[in-house]
Amino acid sequence: MRRTSPPGKKLSTLPRIESSTVGLDSIEAAADAEHRAAARREMPGGPAWREAAERASAGGSCELALIERGLDDADVIALVASLQREAAGSALTGSRPINNVTSLDLRGNAIGDAGAAALSGLLRGEGCAICTLRLWGNRIGDEGGAALVSALARPNSSLTSLDLGKQGQPVGDAVAAALASSLPRCACPLQTLDLRYCGMTDKGALPLAAALPRCRALRFLDVRYNAIGATGATALAVALGRADSALRVWVTSNAYNDQDAADL
Repeated sequence: MRRTSPPGKKLSTLPRIESSTVGLDSIEAAADAEHRAAARREMPGGPAWREAAERASAGGSCELALIERGLDDADVIALVASLQREAAGSALTGSRPINNVTSLDLRGNAIGDAGAAALSGLLRGEGCAICTLRLWGNRIGDEGGAALVSALARPNSSLTSLDLGKQGQPVGDAVAAALASSLPRCACPLQTLDLRYCGMTDKGALPLAAALPRCRALRFLDVRYNAIGATGATALAVALGRADSALRVWVTSNAYNDQDAADL
């Protein structure tokens, strides 16, 4: 027998919904509000953040995860500003940085170019300890993607893993061009780069392939599920032969056919 919620009873998963007969728009709005409320609890000033800050002050590291919280550019700009203020305050007092974030997971949000630019500024900041940055499934465009990867050239950067997969628009070629410029000058130990579902074509794959032999720290490059053709795939294969033997490149599920794959 199918159960229904009594009229006027609040649904447990959506506390702001008063009845099970409300419209879809109201449900989505309530869910978004709950996501944002959860995010605020974990952002600077919230209970989860204070707990992480205490660990950092004691000598530990913070892994900050705000996955599928409905965060937009304004939220990320506020988050970055808070982290930068904490860093500045720690520098003045000589204490251990409270914002000792080593992993920042922002997958599945609504971050665009402005938010990406703010994150790029954070990565460029003195003393930034972020090793892992996950941005899968956001709305970052060409400008924001290029800004993020250009931050890789910052001296003494700590970033080892960057995930820019599956943005809401095809950013692959712009990101690849910026990577081709940044990676050979990359002072950071970037080891893992995820660019799946980014709409990358041969236009992006060719300059990226040319830069790979000079990227000595890179170990894993994932460009699956793009639009790379036989020309780009061949260039990546040739570059792989010239690069460090520890480098692995995933390039399946692109625009080349079975015969092209056999030739590779």
